[in-house]
This record gives sequence, C-alpha cells and structure tokens, in this order.
Amino acid sequence: MKRISLSGSVVFIAVLVIVIGTAISAGISLGLIKDSLKPAQQVKAVTVAQSTDRLVLHLLDQGVPLSRFGRMDQVLASRLKGHADLEYLAIYQPDQNRILYQAQTDTTALLSPITSLMTAEKQFALYRYPLMQNGQQIAEIWVGFDPGFMAQVFEEIGYDIATILVVTLLLAMELLMFITTYHIKTPMLGIHTMLDKVAEKDLREVVYFPGKDELSHLGNRVAAAMGSMTTRLRSVALGSGYQLPEGEPRRVGLARLSFVRPPLFLVIFSESMSLSFFPAYVNALYEPIAGLSPTMVIGLPISVFMLVWALSLPVAGQWSDSVGRKKAFMVGAGLTAVGLLLTAWCDNLWQLLIVRSITAVGYGIVFITAQGYVTDNTTVENRTRGMAMFLSGFFSGSLCGAAIGGILSDRIGFEATFMLSATLSLISAVFVMQFFEAKEKDSDAPPPAVLSFSDFTTLLTDKYFLLITFLSAIPAKLLLTGFLYYAGPVYLNELGANQSSVGRILMAYGLAIVLVSPLSAWLGDRLKNKSAFIMFGGGLSALALFAVYLIPGIYGMFTGVLLLGVAHGVGVSPQLSLLTEKVKLKNGLTLGKTIGIFRLTERIGNIAGPLVAATLISFMGFQNSFLWLSSGVAASLILLVVLYSMFRSMDQRQLQEV
Repeated sequence: MKRISLSGSVVFIAVLVIVIGTAISAGISLGLIKDSLKPAQQVKAVTVAQSTDRLVLHLLDQGVPLSRFGRMDQVLASRLKGHADLEYLAIYQPDQNRILYQAQTDTTALLSPITSLMTAEKQFALYRYPLMQNGQQIAEIWVGFDPGFMAQVFEEIGYDIATILVVTLLLAMELLMFITTYHIKTPMLGIHTMLDKVAEKDLREVVYFPGKDELSHLGNRVAAAMGSMTTRLRSVALGSGYQLPEGEPRRVGLARLSFVRPPLFLVIFSESMSLSFFPAYVNALYEPIAGLSPTMVIGLPISVFMLVWALSLPVAGQWSDSVGRKKAFMVGAGLTAVGLLLTAWCDNLWQLLIVRSITAVGYGIVFITAQGYVTDNTTVENRTRGMAMFLSGFFSGSLCGAAIGGILSDRIGFEATFMLSATLSLISAVFVMQFFEAKEKDSDAPPPAVLSFSDFTTLLTDKYFLLITFLSAIPAKLLLTGFLYYAGPVYLNELGANQSSVGRILMAYGLAIVLVSPLSAWLGDRLKNKSAFIMFGGGLSALALFAVYLIPGIYGMFTGVLLLGVAHGVGVSPQLSLLTEKVKLKNGLTLGKTIGIFRLTERIGNIAGPLVAATLISFMGFQNSFLWLSSGVAASLILLVVLYSMFRSMDQRQLQEV
C-alpha cells in the first residue's frame, strides 16, 4: 500500500478541519438567520401599518368619513409596489365585519377575492394592527405577506452559504497546496538533489532555498557544507575524483510547477467575478449601434475582449520568453488590475470597449506566461498532466470568481465588485514578486523563434492541425463564450434569476472541470488514446446544449452547464497533446510556434461565440438557438470522426507502402 506523503497528510488534516469547522459555522449561521427572518418581517409589517395609519388619520382629521375615502384601493395598491414579499394590504371594519378597502398584487388578484378574515389568513402570512382614533379602535389594518417568501429567502441564503463554503474549501486547498509545496516538498527535493550530486561526486551546483522555515535552513546549511567541501577537496589529492567548480558552486533555484497556480488562480478569479453579471452590466450602458440588434450589442464587449486577447497572445508569448516569466506575469496582472478598475468607472459602451481591451491584453500576458511556465517545467511524457493542472487552476479560479462575483454584485453592486477584483489581481502580482525566482538567462541558448508567414501556411496545410483546431478546439471555445459567458447569463436573467443564482449555475461548469480534468488527463496519458477523449467530449458538448433545449428553465440550464463542464474537462486537455503528436514539424516549424499558432487560431471560437449566439437569439429566440448550437456541435463531431478515421487509414497505407 502506497504511503501518504508528509505534505499530503498535512493537506488532508487541514482540509478535514476546515470542512468540519465551516460546516458547523454554516449550521449556526443558518439557525441565526432563520430566527431573525420572522422578526424582520414583523418590523416591516409594523412600518407599513403605521404609514397607512397616518394616512387614514390625516383624512379623518380633514373631515372625510372612513367609508367615503375615494380611490383608497389604488392608494393601497401603490404601497405594494417595489416589495416582492408584500402581497396584500387592507382596511377592515370590525363592527360591521367588512373589508372597506383592499389591494393585492397582480399575481394574487387572480385568485379568489378576499371576503373574510379566514380567507385572508389562509392565503397570506397576515399581520393585523388596530387603527385607533381618540383612544378608540375604529378599524384594523391588515398586512399580508407571501407565505412562501421567507422559506424562499432562507433557501436562497442557504445556497449562498453553501456556495461560499465550496469556494472557501477550494481557496484553502489552493493555499495549502502552495504552502506544503513551498515549505515541505521543494526543500526536501532540493536537499535530496544535492545529496544525490554529492553521491555522484558532482559539486558544481548547490540549491538556494529562499524560505525561512526549518527545512530551508537545513537545505542552506547542506549547501554551505558542500561549498566548504569543495574548498577542501581542491587542496587534497582526493579532490581529483570530483567535478569541482572553478570558483564557488553555482547557486540554482528549484522551480515547482505548482508555484504558478496561486497567482494564476487569483487573476482568473478576479476576471471571472464579472461572468455572472457582465451582460447585465453592459445592458445598463447600452447604446444603439446601427446595423446591430440589442442582443448583438450586449455581446460585443465580450467578443472585443476575446479578439484583443487572441491578438495579444503571440506577441505576449515572445515577450514573456525574452523578459522572463516573473516580470511578464507581474506586468500582465498589473494591466488586468488597471482594466478591471477602469471598468467600474465606465459611463458608456465605447469606454467599456477600450478598458476591456486593456484588461484583455493583461489577461493574455498572464495566460500565455502561465502556460509557458508549465511548458518550461514539464516534459513530453507529463505535459498533458501539466496542462490539466493549468486548466484545473484556471477553471478553479473561474468557478470561484463567478460564484462569489454573483453574490457580491447582488449585495454591494457592480462597481464595488469590479474594484475588489482589481485588488485581487494586484495581490497576484505581489505574490509573483515575492515567490517567483527570476531565471538566469542562458547565454548559449538560441534566441526565441519568431513567427513567420510560412509557419502559418505550413500549419494551415496540415490535415491534423485543421481537423483538431476547426472541428474540436474552435467549437469548444465558441460554446464557452457564446453559451456560458453570454447566452447563459442573459437567459437566466430573462427567467428572473438574480445574480447570485446565475453565479451558482455557472459555478457548476468550473466545478466539473476541476474534478474531471485531472482524472481525464491521467487516463489519457495511460491509455494513449487522446482522440477518443476529444470525441467523447464533443458528444457531451452537443448533449449539454440539447439538454437546455429539452428542459426549458433554470434546471435545464444547470444541467447543460454541468454537462458542458464535464465535456470540456474530458475533451479540451488532450487537444494540444494530440496536436503535438500528429503535426509534422518541418520548414522551420517548432513546437513552440505550433502551440502559439494553435492557441491563436482557436480564439476564433472565443471571438465568434457571443456574436453567433446573439444572432441566433435575435432571429429565433433562446430555445431554438440552443438547438441550433447543439446541432452545429454534433455536425462538427461527426465530421471530425469521419475525417480522423480517414486520415489514419491513409497514414497506415502510406506506412505499409514504405
């Protein structure tokens, strides 16, 4: 039986304590909230009754008899507006056992009319207050609430607390993974590496440990001992059997793949906080544009963001290679923070398009730099798992941001949420400044490859590149932005869902990615059949959109979002791995260029997604749009399967002929 590592034990115990503690805290909080809801409703009923009482007494003081108040029903009806929970308001005369004036909301007015106290108490959560004049009761004021409203509020708060618990758990796991890696795994690996070097009689390098913990102190003492050992061996005959440096041993840092996850998580978290409410925010700044429908105008900022992001990737990738991952990430996170902060202060649509472009440039730099960091620290054998780790961190931040952003926007507003997200992006830059080690440039290393027109023509004439990019990657990105980022939030707002509910539903996508993607990548590396995973993911994507078409409403949307998350968790990670296996590197084409052009080309789906979805919605409504999107993905999948099988058969025949 495999032993659990020390760092694994620490994470497990800490997560267990967090889960138990937060569950207890959530239970106590829900109990306190439930106890406070009823008194809050009573306070509101008293306020409404007192306001009505003052109005009635004022009319009586003017000499108007109680039974002769003109248009009183309309006055009472006006007091119900703007209150989702308040459904009934009436003035009742006990001595004559009759309701003098009453008003109901539009929904309750369709039910049987209120004729007695018994009927009112059955239909509403009713509060009765005496209407007094000169010390005598002359009437009663009835205030009726929706009897299910408090239960609905309690349920909504319960969902919000559950969402916060999930986000807290994921945040804690991200933090714990970094702490254990930085303070336990990395120092132990460094010590182990140096001792292995000593055993191999190689004393040219020692590891530098930047941490202040005991293991890092021990590692630095081992490094110092190796330096002293080098000095002594130079002066004795035994030193001839060792590989010794000319001067002091070269100090090297230990980069770990997981070091990039926390800052990446924070940037993605900060940008994703607006996912659930961004279409609503754009709608608030809506300005007509000639030739574009309102739905297309609302989708335009998302498409512009994706376009600028796509165009920034090749330049950002080369710049990141030249200046180093640390500096590039800090600049990208800073630009993202500036863009998010300016988004909060936009007054019109054109300003929004400009500041979203700034955000997109920063976001693109962070994205390509983190991906480059993964490539730097992985090999061909474990690159799929490395990319799955990258995607897991990406979508973990996305799901947490969407969920928390939806809750915050309901409570503190859009602008304050954007300001908070900008702060989080700045924190990620500070994190990188503190914990990333700037790599020394290798003077013998060749200069970074520059993309040329011939690189594009070479790839765009490669059958496997065209197949994977245009029939798998682009449809996946189109659904991500067109369905998840644009159509989903707009559709849910049309259904009457608040921003918290939208965030929770979008959260299902990221949660599925986080849970499914690592397992799928592990199976893909073991089974060596990445094409099957890509095709299975495409089939699930089509099924996800078809589920939303079959089940109109919030439950259908949740099912579709969850299935799409599983589909992308299964099918997106293997795309790049299969591409690098199948595409032939010729005419100066390198692996780095191939990845860069692939990432640039697949952004066509990101850019087109909101525009395609908006066009379909404009002409045929939401449900038929989901059906057409599902049919399009299914058609691309069928074509992918047919052509891939055909290409493999052609390759096998060519090998046999050779």
